[in-house]
Amino acid sequence: MRNLHAKKQPVKVSSICFFIFFLFFLGASLASLSAAELTGVVKDLKKIPMEGVEVTLKGTSKAALTNMEGRFTLPIPDESKGVTLIFKRSGYHPLEMRTKVENKEMIFEIHWIPQEYLLQKVTVTAMNKDEKSIDIPMAENALSNLDVIEKIPENVTDSLSETTGVHFIGSGGFSSTPSIRGLARRRVLILLDGARVISDRRVGASASFIPPEFIERIEVVRSASSVLYGSDALGGVINIMTRNGRDLDQPASSSSSLNLNLGSVSNKVNTGFTYLKDWGKWRLLSGFQFTRAGNYSAPGNMEIAYSGYKYFSGLFDISYQGEKRSFYLGYMGGAGDDVGKPSRANDALKYSIVPKESDHFIRVELNEKNIIKKGTIQLSLYVNPGLYKLENVDKTKDTIEHADTTALNLGAKTAVKISPSSVFSYQLGLEWYSRQNVCMKNINRKGSAMDVSYPLDNGLRHDVGLFMAFDYAGIRTLDINGGIRYTYFMIEGDVSGEHKKKNTTDPAFFLGVTKKFGKSVSVFCNVGRAFRFPSLSESFYTGITGRKLVIGNPNLKPESSFNIDGGLKLSVKHFSLGAYVFSYKVKNMIERYKRPDNAYTYDNIFKGNIYGGEIEAQYTPVTNLDFFGHFFHYKGKSEQDDQPINDVPASRFLVGGKFFLNRFWVECDLMHSFKKKDAGPAELVNEAYSLLNVKSGYYISSAFYIYIKLANILDETYYPNADPDIPLSPGFNVSAGLHFNF
Repeated sequence: MRNLHAKKQPVKVSSICFFIFFLFFLGASLASLSAAELTGVVKDLKKIPMEGVEVTLKGTSKAALTNMEGRFTLPIPDESKGVTLIFKRSGYHPLEMRTKVENKEMIFEIHWIPQEYLLQKVTVTAMNKDEKSIDIPMAENALSNLDVIEKIPENVTDSLSETTGVHFIGSGGFSSTPSIRGLARRRVLILLDGARVISDRRVGASASFIPPEFIERIEVVRSASSVLYGSDALGGVINIMTRNGRDLDQPASSSSSLNLNLGSVSNKVNTGFTYLKDWGKWRLLSGFQFTRAGNYSAPGNMEIAYSGYKYFSGLFDISYQGEKRSFYLGYMGGAGDDVGKPSRANDALKYSIVPKESDHFIRVELNEKNIIKKGTIQLSLYVNPGLYKLENVDKTKDTIEHADTTALNLGAKTAVKISPSSVFSYQLGLEWYSRQNVCMKNINRKGSAMDVSYPLDNGLRHDVGLFMAFDYAGIRTLDINGGIRYTYFMIEGDVSGEHKKKNTTDPAFFLGVTKKFGKSVSVFCNVGRAFRFPSLSESFYTGITGRKLVIGNPNLKPESSFNIDGGLKLSVKHFSLGAYVFSYKVKNMIERYKRPDNAYTYDNIFKGNIYGGEIEAQYTPVTNLDFFGHFFHYKGKSEQDDQPINDVPASRFLVGGKFFLNRFWVECDLMHSFKKKDAGPAELVNEAYSLLNVKSGYYISSAFYIYIKLANILDETYYPNADPDIPLSPGFNVSAGLHFNF
């Protein structure tokens, strides 16, 4: 029997010491393993700290999130001498980086590549507020500052040349005007930070005076937008936002910089700078750009006469942002000298040129928060004096025809935006636009003789509109947007000594519904009525243009359109798709006609019908490779006689791919325009053509960025649209340049 009271055996001291030592060693080892850390700061290439970046140790579940200063701390194995980190940020491609482990805080400078999924972008223009594209009941596109830079464009026109549904018209050269879904000639509204861009060209507005280097973002809405923006927006809106960095809560998207760009086909030189400085709640941004180009060459080294130009552009913005108030004062302007207007005839003895042209925008904006409960009051105004001088020269007859136009454009807008709940918001507003002191003077010179006339003097236009718009998302999976606008229009002027006046009032409305299926799929449908009042020059100006002569029609009726739009938007992990169909019926459509004497005039047709479809897609199989493309097909005809109408582009498709390797990228795209067989009354049949372009760039450091673009590699001979006066487009062109950030 076991003795329960037996004496216990003593434990050896050496065993206890060994056990204690073992526990200490194990704890120390575990502590040292768990205590090993990598600390770093994530910045972009402009040295701006990046908050909210997820940093993960590859092959593990260990992750950290950067703070407001871009800092993170990540546990790593103690024995590691090198690790691979994965950087992730919403809206951007993940990036892997191999790095040595050092006993100090490390700096990671990252060139983020935006995913730019079509359905996840945020747009402002569509409903005049920040909204995700997938929630908006209309087709739209947005180009970021990075998009514009990497397209290496010659001007704003070139920036949008690959955008779905956007085409360009005009007689060629530096200046051209946009067409959206076949609607052009003052039916597309161009905005500069919300201010109307109105051109004195008969073909419509041009924004070529805005250099790409000053652009922060371009938003394109392919839908009738008259409700929020008034007359001239039947086809849509192109809103160009300059690099003003108004939101001081966010870091500026760009720093101070110098740039230089050279082009081979026209011996183009473009150079300039931007300067940005923050002082607490204040921000200053200024800049200057100069561009000079000679006559460009079409394929076969054919020089296109009088296609060169010289342009100066300036920018000066001051912004203030407090908790309850933000204020902005800015200037953006440009002036051109000897801007050529090349023609199909390409005759060096008979030509048109713009010796002087200028546009100057002074803009003021004030936003007040909390004056109204859950609301914001916005007040904005702008002043835009403009000058446009045209010369038609015929050296064989020793004649020069001058057409000089001066005008002052003014605009003011006040709006109250209220969000009484998380699912409902609305805005009420009053907008005034005026075009004043319009003087169109013609001078005919033959030898020493001179004849002066004023086809239009003391021209005046007023648009005064009241509008209301709303957004309601209180029904599950549905988002409803709508609005109504009522506008008074008036134009008057002295027409060849006789005073003439026209006025009317008209409503416009819009209603759109978006149905969501989860977070990745939505379908939408919208209906709307838009309105356009004839311009001063369409109604009252008979005189000299770059196309010899135009005859105004004071009996023109206003245009009104009924639009139906629908589409599907899809965005999954590696793929995005947008598919759209539309039908526009434009009552009293103002059409342009070419007379037997080569003069142009305007008249109404009973109704113009434009309909068609678009599809755009993007596929990202791996993080450093993108494939993208689009296709559109439109038809336009007069309902009265079933004949084609002007400005509807030929069907087009674009396919391309982009490859990223750390700080290097290269993109190749092919665009094909089909034959334009159904020419309008002022057009010619246009042959098909294909364009192959290659672009590439490399960030040498956070300060230096270099790029090169090979355009029209196939040296295709083509006319870009069906305009009978347009010259051949440039042949193979190499452009290269650099940006230096400081």
